[in-house]
Order: sequence, then C-alpha cells, then structure tokens
Amino acid sequence: MRSTNKKFISALACASAMTALAIVDPMGVTKTHQVAQAATDTVPAKSTGVDVSSWQGTKLDQQAKSGAQFAVVKVSEGTNYQNPNAQGQIQSAEQNNMMTMGYHYTHFGSNSNQAVQEGNYAVNSAQQAGLPQGSYLATDWEQDVNNNTNGSVAANTNAITSFMDTVHDGGYNPMLYSSEWLLKNKVDTNKISEKYPNALWVAKYKTNGREDNPDYNYFPSMDNVAIWQYTQNWRGQNVDGNVNVVPLSNKTTADNNNTSTNAANTNNSNANNGQSSSQAPANPIINNSNATAKPNNNNSTQPAQPTETKPAEKPSTTTNINSDWTKQNGVFVTGGAINLRTGASTDSKVIIQLPANSEVKYDAYRTIGQYTWLRQPRANNEYGYLVGRDNGQAWGTFKEGSATTAKPAETKPANKPAQPTNKPSTTTNVNSDWTKQNGVFVTGGAINLRTGASTNSKVIAMLPTNTEIKYDAYRTEGQYTWLRQPRANGQYGYLVGRDNGQAWGTFKEGSASVSKPAEKPSTTTNVNSDWTKQNGVFVTGGAINLRTGAGTNSKVIAMLPTNTEIKYDAYHTEGQYTWLRQPRANGQYGYLVGRNNGQAWGTFKEGSAKATNAVANKPVQQTTPKQVNTNNNASWTKQNGTFITGGAINLRTGASTTSPIIETLPINTVIKYDAYYRSGNYVWLRQPRANGQYGYLVGRLNNQAWGTYR
Repeated sequence: MRSTNKKFISALACASAMTALAIVDPMGVTKTHQVAQAATDTVPAKSTGVDVSSWQGTKLDQQAKSGAQFAVVKVSEGTNYQNPNAQGQIQSAEQNNMMTMGYHYTHFGSNSNQAVQEGNYAVNSAQQAGLPQGSYLATDWEQDVNNNTNGSVAANTNAITSFMDTVHDGGYNPMLYSSEWLLKNKVDTNKISEKYPNALWVAKYKTNGREDNPDYNYFPSMDNVAIWQYTQNWRGQNVDGNVNVVPLSNKTTADNNNTSTNAANTNNSNANNGQSSSQAPANPIINNSNATAKPNNNNSTQPAQPTETKPAEKPSTTTNINSDWTKQNGVFVTGGAINLRTGASTDSKVIIQLPANSEVKYDAYRTIGQYTWLRQPRANNEYGYLVGRDNGQAWGTFKEGSATTAKPAETKPANKPAQPTNKPSTTTNVNSDWTKQNGVFVTGGAINLRTGASTNSKVIAMLPTNTEIKYDAYRTEGQYTWLRQPRANGQYGYLVGRDNGQAWGTFKEGSASVSKPAEKPSTTTNVNSDWTKQNGVFVTGGAINLRTGAGTNSKVIAMLPTNTEIKYDAYHTEGQYTWLRQPRANGQYGYLVGRNNGQAWGTFKEGSAKATNAVANKPVQQTTPKQVNTNNNASWTKQNGTFITGGAINLRTGASTTSPIIETLPINTVIKYDAYYRSGNYVWLRQPRANGQYGYLVGRLNNQAWGTYR
C-alpha cells in the first residue's frame, strides 16, 4: 500500500457509488439514510483484485481488462489526508463491474484513543468518496515514520480493534491489512478474529519483481485470511495484486446506523452480526466451498485444478485400491503444474506439486465426477494420486501405449459432464483461417501457452522470457495474433505473438515476414524529432521496466534487474521522466526511465551521460536529498558489520524516508554495511554498492532493531 509520500504494501478496495442524503452527527461522522447497490457486490473465492491510491489515476479500465474483479481504494490517512482520486477510482471500478472496497492508512500505532479518531475520519472520508455503507473498509497498519508498530502486542491489538469497532459502528465491514511478519509478531490475530472472523488481509511476496498469478506455495500460513496480497507489480502494471481466499460480499454486514437497508443486507446482518459466515483457511488450498469448482482465472500458471484444504483424516489404503480402480500400467507427462496427493480427492493432502513435463508412472486410473485420477505407486506400498483429465480434457500427454483405456470414451461414466464446448477441435486447429508459416518466435516476457487460440483456453505452461518457440502457422483474431506450436501426438499449443500489432517478443529472421500486421508502429515515431541522439551505457540502480514505448502506460517487455547494462542510442524528457531508447532486433526499440525529476535511476557510464544530465529539463523544484553530501558528511560513524532483515525493509538512495526506493528487501536478507547514522527516531545503515554508490536502510527505530546484527 501507499502512504501520501512513499510506497507501501497495498490495500483493499470497496463497493459502488451511492446517492444519499448525508448529515453530520455531533461526533463528526457522516450518516446516510439510503444505501445504493453496487454494480457488483460479491466476488467468488480466488478472484483477482488490485488496490490503488493517489499514485494511480482515476481510471481502472486497464486493470479491469487485465482481469481484476475487485478494487480496494485508499480513502484516507491519519486524520488530515483524503485521497483526491478516491471518488473517481470508485466510480471507475463500478463502471468496469468491479467490486469496490476501501482502506485507511493508519498513524495510530498502539494508541486506542487516536485509533477511534482515525476510525471516525476513515468512515467520514469513505462516505464522502461515495463508498456505500456495508462495503469493506480496511485499516492499513504497517511500520512507518507515522505509525510505530513497536508497542506491546496487547496495546497494538487493542488499538486495531478500536479502529475496527469504529468502522463497524459507522456502517462498514472492517478488515485489517498488514504484512505476515507484523501480524505474526506484533498483533494478537486470534483476538481480532474472535470478534471479526475472516477479516485479515495479508501481504507476503514471493519476489519483488513482476508476478502475474499467485503461487500458493508462498501463501502465508495463517487462519482467518480473507485476502492475500502476493505482489507489488501485478502483470507489469506497477499496482499491487491480490487474491481473495474466501468469497467476499458487501452484503454481509450489519448496518445498525442505516434507517433503510436492502433485504439482503438485513437478513445477513441478523444472521451473523456483520461477520462473514465462512471460516477462512490457513492455506488457500483449503477452501472447501470451492473444492469441486474450477477456478475462473484462466491466466493461472497451472491447470484449472481446484485447490482445497487437507482433510482431518488420510484416506485408508483399502479406499485407494478398491474395485472402482481400473488396472493399467502407463506413463503420463504433466502439461502444467499438478498436485500429487495422498488420495484421489481434491480434499486430500498435497504430497508435492509436480512441475510441467514431469513423467509419472501409474498403475491404475479411476474417474470420480469430472476428474480422471491416476495412481502412482510409491515406497512402502503407498500411493500418490494426480488428476490426468478434467471433463475428458487431458492435463498432459499419455505416452504411447499408456492411454488406450484411460481415454474419456472408455472411462466416461453416465453422469460425467460433457467435454467443454470450447475445446478446440482438430479441424479448428488447422482451419482455413490459419496461415501456414514456419518460423521461430522468442518471447519478450512471460507468455501463456494454451490448448487453444483463446484467452479462455486452458494454460499448458507459462513460457518464461527468451523462450524460443517454433510455430507452423499464425492467425489474427480480434486484437491478438496467435502462433501455433506443433506438439507431441499431433497436438498443438497456442500463444499470443502480437497484441494490436505490437510484437510480444522477437520474430527471428525469415519468420515474421507474413505475420507482420500492417498497423505496426512506424519507425518515424521511434526516431521523432523530440529524441536527442546519443550512444551510451546505463546501469540500472534497481529493478526498472523496459517498455514498448516511452510511457508508463506502454506494455512491459521485461523487468530489468539491478545492475543491468543497457546500451541506448537516444534520450527524451517528457514530464518528470527522462526516457532512454534501447535498439532491439528487427528495428524495434525498448524504452526505460533513466531519470525521475532529474534524479538518476542508475549509473551512466563515463561518456554516456553528458547529454542526459537533463540540465535544461531538470525541474528546479527537485526536493530529493542530494546523495553525495549525505554519504560523506561527518555524522556517519564508520563500522563494518552485517545486518539480517527481520521483515521487509526498503533499500533507498538516501538516508531519508522520502528518498527513492531501490528495492524492497525481503525478510532474512543479509546486508553488509560500512557505516551507520542516527537521524531522529531512525538509525540508518549504509550499504556499499557498485560504482561508488550506496544504498540505505533503517536498522533501528526508537532503538528497536528491525533485524539481527551479526
């Protein structure tokens, strides 16, 4: 989430706009007499969502088109800040049929009295922004210069509960957002969950880079989780990505302050007093309410396999080898990540997640409902079980001689659902709309390989950046140009090669001559008169997006890690950014930010930066502390040591919370430092980096260590 002056882990979004008569009571809380219905006020489990603040614009069209089904909008912070974009963001979410929620960035720390004041301010701000009562409204409680989390667990918990009580009394459904580490070490979540079940919104990242879909191996092991924030760069859009573990509904709150409430709200509020009736699991693979339903997220990196909780008891051996199993020795090659379980049920315990292209020897198969299960013999007469087919659709490849009796025609029971109508037939794969062409395509980013030429088709695998794909035909349908990859047993895989004529990678020489669309961006745009020619080398100082155009809305080709060397041939300043242009294959270009308000986002090698210093364009109002003087001033005390982070900590370009973030260091990161410096409540550590540069991170706050000193 984000505070008013820096980036933080993101927060929850809230429901649609309302037209209501508002009055202010003596306590300063706006009350409303009517509650409007949101365009969408429920989302099923495992829906994708984003959280936004004033750092994002008022239009959420791009996020909606990319698959976001809910949005959490920041409404306020402390007791004197309201998000100026909140109303527009809520309205945009509603127009895009997204469920909306809200969050408040807290300053109260462990102070219960201040928590009540901020709760009233948050409720008032949410109503002014047009967030209907009954919506979720979260407290964003995290370590910050304005929010000290180092109080006692009891005091922290009491303050958070006071805020949530105030939100509930104001007619909203309260939630608590924070990092996994803070929730486990600084808050009594059991006490909060006793009063507000399924109200935790937890941040835990597998990586600080781009994440398109959640990897449930990294899910925080906690009970009563409603939403998991798994990335700060969802689908390359630099917005936080979330997934809800349980179904969410803006109807499940008791609105005691409303004189008029719709029937659904009234019934639910009487039933559960404002709390969700379902118990959130400690692991998202536990959601029994969705155990047999295929997820709707077709962008998943693994087959659409239900993920659920482990059962109380392990299935008996006699059940595993009962007469319903058909004996057959064969080999199955997984087409994507598939769970190997202790029993033939999606409720059975996961032994391991098999990656794509794993070879599994099986000795029997059995069809139960929509799934055909395969049985793998293991040591000590034990078995492992995995899904081989879903509604007759293979989740991989049966090697020659393996699948003769496991084919759907022989195993399909009378009540088995028919094969999906969207399964591409062989005739569709080679129909006249496809243009024959043998070529090689190199992916410019992570791209899904699917069973059909549609974004609704099952994902076989996610191809990483720089994967070479041999294709034999292409076809343009709508905005996408699809490439067809021949696979084993006469099967095909399909991937997007272009989007609106923009290549999602590189076509090797001789491959793309026919598939180049007429609307390819002209070369003259890339070399227009606003660009200044200059050959140079730029070394990234942190993770920076390489894009298809010189705009933050342009598609991300790849995220360049720290210390990547980029050769550029021109630069261009537009607004606060100075963009660098990188020549690529086939006359294409990549674009990245080299400076922000004149502040370099890396190092220009000797002779490269003469013209890109942007003296003429550099804003005179630059407020970022100049790093050179800070690094060398007399206040720093020399000391060589090692620090291990106790939680996620920002590494910055200067010893100030307003300095740009180089990267967020995850828990247990080992940092070698050469000096320390005390500024106010903070003790900063200085980390030597390449080219005589430094990184800075907080080591202590109010003498409380943020990790371990070796």
